[in-house]
Amino acid sequence: MSWLRHWKVVLALFGLFLLGAATGTVITLKVVKHVIEGRTNPERMSQSLLHEFQRRLHLTPEQVERIGPILQRTGREMGVLRTEMAGRTFQVIRLSHEEIAAELLPEQREEFARLNKEMRERYRQQGPPGQKGIPPMKGPGQFGPQFHKGEPRNLKEGR
Repeated sequence: MSWLRHWKVVLALFGLFLLGAATGTVITLKVVKHVIEGRTNPERMSQSLLHEFQRRLHLTPEQVERIGPILQRTGREMGVLRTEMAGRTFQVIRLSHEEIAAELLPEQREEFARLNKEMRERYRQQGPPGQKGIPPMKGPGQFGPQFHKGEPRNLKEGR
């Protein structure tokens, strides 16, 4: 009961705790965002790798001049691959949605269309599942090797 007499101190300490938790959360989110952007930005990735190679391999200035452009080219190529894979991924998703819709009743198709629209909007705003608080998708067959009746899909032909 003696703590009731010091309620202002208890309240101030609780407020200080909440302020510290909020500050820690903001700093953590900024650091995580910086790390993720560094890994997905080809220019930052190549600079980071070159710095790491210099530190660990003790590169000469001549080696840095020759290796730097190699890493920059690799980063650009990885960016192209990422773009190509995104297109193919959306193609696979579109095909699977067409197959699913064919199995649904008309009223289910309408709800499925609304659900897909909501998911696309959420993806545009927040990113893919597993980011920004969206739980990652679980279960078999999600965005891995795609099969149609036991055979790999030919994405160019739609099956």
